Amino acid sequence: MDLSCFREHGYQVFRGVFTPGEVAGVRAHLTGAMRVMLDELHRTFGTADEAGLCAAIDAATGARFEHLDQNLRNMMSGHFPLSARLDPEMWAVPRAAGLRRVLETVLGDERLFMHMPPTSRFVLAGNRHAGVPAHQDVSYNPHMTDFVTVWVPFTVIDERCGGVMVYEQTNRPLELLADKGRKFWFEGVDTGARPGVHCTMDPGDCLVLNRWVVHASVPNTSDRTRISTDFRFFPSREKSTKHYLDMQEWRVVNPSAAAA
Repeated sequence: MDLSCFREHGYQVFRGVFTPGEVAGVRAHLTGAMRVMLDELHRTFGTADEAGLCAAIDAATGARFEHLDQNLRNMMSGHFPLSARLDPEMWAVPRAAGLRRVLETVLGDERLFMHMPPTSRFVLAGNRHAGVPAHQDVSYNPHMTDFVTVWVPFTVIDERCGGVMVYEQTNRPLELLADKGRKFWFEGVDTGARPGVHCTMDPGDCLVLNRWVVHASVPNTSDRTRISTDFRFFPSREKSTKHYLDMQEWRVVNPSAAAA
């Protein structure tokens, strides 16, 4: 398996990792959960369509933002609830034989573990608050010693639908983040003159990133809703202080309980 892009730049797109059935099952699960969330958002803001909802979300990030319920703020930024992310349907991704082959090669280990829970998001066309500013995943995941992030789209990721922009020349321990105060996200890092690469992808593909490479969301200017999920995997030589999935025994481990 060619890992030249990952070795040099800290990221790589792997094509056709998941079968159509694996994609369809997770996509159906997340689409159903998203419809429930959209119904609640429409009721909350009194909107009838997604354009009106995006305008209402934009307005709510002003003076009223800090008074909004945390669950509502999560929905406004496209975060799926914990119940959806913990659903066994999501395990189709780590159970996929194609992804297992990629991870064993990238991580150099047959014993694999996954941080729990995974993260899943949807980005309505025009919702600028659902995009993640430029960041390094190490900033959001200090509980793990080393890991890779696997980003999996369930929508065609083209120039209009957006996706992930990766900034090359950042594949080293920088942690450029200066200010961790945020509303939806940490404040974005300064990417300077570093070249950005927009990773266009199809359902069934995945993007693997190391913990240091700087990346950001690309705005969704299409007429489609972008749905994706991302997972953090680590090999047996690394550690985590938070819950993780043992991908050998397929059980969730609580490190605090195990140490007691």
